[in-house]
Amino acid sequence: MSDSLRQLEAARLPRGSQRLCWLVIGGVLLVCGIVRTAQAQLPTQADTKERKAVLALVADRPHQVGYRRQDFKFANAASEQRTRQLDLWYPTQEPEQRYEYKGPLGIKGQAGFAKEGAAVAPGEHPLLLFSHGFLGTSDQTIFLTEACARAGYIVAAMNHADSLGTRRLRKLESPQFGDYANWTDDKFRDRQEDVTALLNQMLEWNKAADAPWSGRIDATRIGGFGHSLGGYTVLGMAGGWKSWKEPRLKAAVLLSPYAHPFISQGDAGNVSIPVMLQGGTLDVGITPFLTPVYSKLSGPKVLLVLKNETHFGWTNLISLGKTTKECVADGNAELMTKYTIDFFDQHLLAVDRSAVLEKGNSRLDSYRFEAKSNGD
Repeated sequence: MSDSLRQLEAARLPRGSQRLCWLVIGGVLLVCGIVRTAQAQLPTQADTKERKAVLALVADRPHQVGYRRQDFKFANAASEQRTRQLDLWYPTQEPEQRYEYKGPLGIKGQAGFAKEGAAVAPGEHPLLLFSHGFLGTSDQTIFLTEACARAGYIVAAMNHADSLGTRRLRKLESPQFGDYANWTDDKFRDRQEDVTALLNQMLEWNKAADAPWSGRIDATRIGGFGHSLGGYTVLGMAGGWKSWKEPRLKAAVLLSPYAHPFISQGDAGNVSIPVMLQGGTLDVGITPFLTPVYSKLSGPKVLLVLKNETHFGWTNLISLGKTTKECVADGNAELMTKYTIDFFDQHLLAVDRSAVLEKGNSRLDSYRFEAKSNGD
């Protein structure tokens, strides 16, 4: 019917009837709009299934831990071939057992609990990428990487070029940590290339039918954590260096991070993903510099300081003479582990950990927390 005919038909109706007609039509349209909005807000079947999977992952804790060590071969931005040690911890359904990790130079390493070469547990798991400190190694923080796997996370850690475990073809660059005000995004850029290559590889393996990781990684739930220069690496990739920014990272935990360059350099103010910084009262070369960095971060953030903890408390030194499970049962290692996992639970799994994250602990020296970004 043409507009002119509609107008003619409308003209034949009494004015009151026209008004009633339009009210009915308007009411129908309003109801339809409300229904459509409600339907759009209802969780889809896929969303419900995903949520159940996350809740099951948490409910099944502690998971058994699987462990693999292998060579990781990749090419850098200059097409140079690199081969690095890669360590992986992950949840499995196979029974874990006491495991003696291999230490450097044949020295007896950390005593932990894992099943070497075990199959990855069914389902998709969040992925955490770990970056070690200067001269450190991919397995330098086993008490925490193993604990994250026991919580249901897949943890991937590789040796960087500066690692004592890496065979170098050229002289190691002098860090010049004291000259941090002159650092640029070129400083230790190879670490950013390493972590990006590792992330790409893990996601490729996730799609490969013949890989142990096939279908086992949730590509929407990726976090990064690192110690010392590894904290610098992860913060740079969180957006601290604009050219390093990795949008697939959704949350970051920085363990006694060398964050000094981001006080006056870089783009720390544009880091909008959730970030936790951890320091210690005896970590005098690091902790005093965390507050100005914390103040710049624009996303949800936490700054906690542990009592009587040194810079190397986030390494295997904290578990000397103990197994990994004994290490995290009490003391600062327990706090490091609990806050790290709860932070990733909150911001990667959307599991409510506000009861822990919104307040400190009497066992901590200090605690700062902001739940929302500065713009909220």
